[in-house]
Amino acid sequence: MKHFIFESFSIILLVSSISCSNILKEQITEKEDNLLIKEMYQKDIEIRELDAKSDTVNLEECDKKHREQIFQLLAENKVVTPKDKIRAAWILQHTAAKICNGELTSLSPENFLLAYKLSTDALLQLEQKNDTATIRTENIPRIIALNYDRYLLFTFGYQKFGTQFVFDDKTGEMLLAAIDTTLTNDEERKKHNVEPLYILLTKYKMKPMP
Repeated sequence: MKHFIFESFSIILLVSSISCSNILKEQITEKEDNLLIKEMYQKDIEIRELDAKSDTVNLEECDKKHREQIFQLLAENKVVTPKDKIRAAWILQHTAAKICNGELTSLSPENFLLAYKLSTDALLQLEQKNDTATIRTENIPRIIALNYDRYLLFTFGYQKFGTQFVFDDKTGEMLLAAIDTTLTNDEERKKHNVEPLYILLTKYKMKPMP
């Protein structure tokens, strides 16, 4: 009986030691960016540059495949690093839109909400590491605002910060999408690298609230 107790205690100590060792390794080892996400992100940039020059690229055909791969990677917990999340957010941002009854709608507006969550989490990770260089270079605060604005626009027809524009088919103009001015203030806009409301309204005509 004593022998059994000693063996059990030894196993517990061994398992505890392994667990502590694994935790320590996870804390010390810096996760590498997901290469597949990086490749998709670069491909997104390339096909948009090509389409801007030639107007010959079927963007949605490629975008749909990329979005599906991002969903798979998220399910497998392989979107881990801040850059993984920012790149994944950009890819999800490329969800197709369509005109329905004269209004711009998205095929899957929840993709923009997921992009907002991913970019917000990326900022939190970078702030914890005090990586101000990446935050500034990638302009992550503005990406967060852009993602949330796009989600609101394609879901409710207005935005919070003022990063989105819509085409007015009656006048042929690009208008600042309607802004719900009760949702935020210029102080928060500044934190997200968005111009103050009065400057936005000086520069652009704004579509009325729905």
